Amino acid sequence: MRPLTNYKINKNNIILSLLISSIIGVSVSFSDFYLFHFILIIVSVLVVFQIKDNRYKLNIEILKNKYIQVLISIFLWYLVSLFWTPKFELGVKYIFYLICGISIVLSVTYFSKNINNLNKLFKAISIVIFVEIIISLFESFTAFRMPISSYSPLAVYFGKDPINFSDIDSLLMYKFMQPPTGLRWNTNDLAVCMVIALPFFLCSKKTLIKFLGASAIITIIIMTASRASFLGLVLIISLYLIFIKKRIGTLFLVWFSSILLVFGMIQLKESQNPRLNEIANTLEALTLYLSGEVDVGGSLEWRRELLDNGINALKKTYGLGLGAGGTVANQEIMGPVAGRFTSMHNFWVEIFVEGGILIGIILFFWYFLIIYNLYQITKNHNERLKYFSQSLFLSMIAFIPAAIASSSTIYFFPMWVMFGFSISVISISKNLLQESIMVRNN
Repeated sequence: MRPLTNYKINKNNIILSLLISSIIGVSVSFSDFYLFHFILIIVSVLVVFQIKDNRYKLNIEILKNKYIQVLISIFLWYLVSLFWTPKFELGVKYIFYLICGISIVLSVTYFSKNINNLNKLFKAISIVIFVEIIISLFESFTAFRMPISSYSPLAVYFGKDPINFSDIDSLLMYKFMQPPTGLRWNTNDLAVCMVIALPFFLCSKKTLIKFLGASAIITIIIMTASRASFLGLVLIISLYLIFIKKRIGTLFLVWFSSILLVFGMIQLKESQNPRLNEIANTLEALTLYLSGEVDVGGSLEWRRELLDNGINALKKTYGLGLGAGGTVANQEIMGPVAGRFTSMHNFWVEIFVEGGILIGIILFFWYFLIIYNLYQITKNHNERLKYFSQSLFLSMIAFIPAAIASSSTIYFFPMWVMFGFSISVISISKNLLQESIMVRNN
């Protein structure tokens, strides 16, 4: 058999395919088996052959990255926690989620060793996101549905269980709106993905892309009616005007105009025009939902109960944590909240409850260190790195509130791509700086 070095180009293409499939996610899948899993198996086999070709000597260069080391350390802690997790099978499932996520981060950092490869990856991801935006807009304003969508009756043919609307306690939002799901299966995951993508449009130098892309994404996030993602949206626009554009006056103007627009639309409730009346009532329903005055399906109530149950369980472990998969296991033992919810529905609390206080603090420090370094790179003279760092800086911050929208983001692949992309930008910037220093010294 030929040495693996002869397959270098093919291997890079396969890794790129793996990363594209991670963005596509559940939209190409049957039951719990995704296209991503299939390609991950291929990549794993290639890695085994590479180790064999290298006479079983491991190339640990990528593991020297301090951000990667933290992730590996956290993974090892979760692996050890299998000894005390409430349900071993759920712990193993959680470990599999972590393996998939860390594999994505490693693949991004391996592939994106230079700006050219980073651009190549970005263009590939951009195409997928563009397609998702188009699909989401069609789902929002037409009867079209992706076959693999929680609202599609065709989902059963792909091994999925679509939403039974008779089980939903309140259909207020679904009466006035068509919640899109895009490539994400459910509306909350789509909203979080759009929050991550929005800064890349806002920070673009091309006015048309900036305006059309941002407008489309804002529309989609509003149509998902995701409170946490809407907060992320507001955060992005505010920080963009403060840190990127440095136009605080414009920020106040935007806020003032938005308040006037909402007030004006609400006044249209009394309009004799049925279409204007419908739009105004839709906006009012959305406003009440986002403000928490209308709690669709008792969302706030059962989320608070899940949170309380998790924190109480953490106290009983004296800060050690329940272990991998512990939040779901704990809730299953207690009984599902509202008869159907077992996931924590708060990723940040989930980290503390499962990993323990120490792991939670380490991960938070790791996360904010990445944000800090990205902000430092926004001052870089390299325009491409500056664009990526500005966008990722906003995405990482906005993801903090937006992540709460999902049941759990541990298996949310766009998050792991964002992590890998951020680490790659920081590493490339550091390498370029070191090269610049060497040139000056010589």
